[in-house]
Amino acid sequence: MTRKPIDMGALSHALQAPVEPDSAPVNLLAGALSKRPGSAKQGELEESPHLLAVREAVEGLRTGKLTPEEYYEAISTVHLQISELLGLFEMGQVQRELAKADEENRQLAERTRDGLQVVEQGLVRLVNYLESQETADLEEGLARVEAGYLDLDRTQDDALLLVEDEEDDDDEDEEDE
Repeated sequence: MTRKPIDMGALSHALQAPVEPDSAPVNLLAGALSKRPGSAKQGELEESPHLLAVREAVEGLRTGKLTPEEYYEAISTVHLQISELLGLFEMGQVQRELAKADEENRQLAERTRDGLQVVEQGLVRLVNYLESQETADLEEGLARVEAGYLDLDRTQDDALLLVEDEEDDDDEDEEDE
């Protein structure tokens, strides 16, 4: 019996999507990752539009290229999308799918949620800088956002390996028939 992996690819694709304030919600349950053309290709962490938007906002504020209002808007846009992704984990349908999933897939989902929470905590710290004017809020907030994205990148790598292993198992099962 082969396990059906949770579609962690939909979430990782959302993290690679352009940062837009009115983007459509992500469907974690859109289907098996392996059946989506090009889904096994992972984007580079340094190319993540969300991470780039945060870095550019911090740098823009530091250099004076962005006003505090523009900085707040840029950080808030990313924060909104991260919050929406975190909200997906609370949806009944996602909870039911996770309850049916095997332990490995549940752990991947939990790691994804944890990574998103780290990013969110960093974004909150970056917004707090506007009130505190403490450089530590800016530096530690950005470090936390980067650490969260690194965790998400590692989780995506593991999810892709899981899918590849399951595809290899399926190929072997077909050859045995």
